[in-house]
Amino acid sequence: MIYLSASPIPVVVLMGFDDITELTSETSIGDVYIRILNLENGLLLLFSEKEQYRLGISAVAIPPGQGRSEPTSTALFTMGLDTTLVRTIAERIASWTSNTCMVVSGITKLNRDVMMELLTFLRDHLVA
Repeated sequence: MIYLSASPIPVVVLMGFDDITELTSETSIGDVYIRILNLENGLLLLFSEKEQYRLGISAVAIPPGQGRSEPTSTALFTMGLDTTLVRTIAERIASWTSNTCMVVSGITKLNRDVMMELLTFLRDHLVA
């Protein structure tokens, strides 16, 4: 626990700003804002067309391993084709980083082209 100076009340520090990355990708539908949180057990990525993030279609993917040659994923708040696109993003990132990845997409105009633009952009930032 950390104590603020002159205060007997303990403050628990949960996450530092070093664990959060803010990016903006210029896409065919305009700017997409991306927030990446490096968690102890994986990555959480938030996507939004606005600077204010919101809940949306979500997918969780685990990287290949233990007899699986491809990542495995599942989706939440499912709504048709968008679900497949968000799952694909999560699976690619899980595969590249060898970490569990959760993606929360607040993008209302997500399509295959935008997904590919985002994956190309993110590969440059996530793959060393």
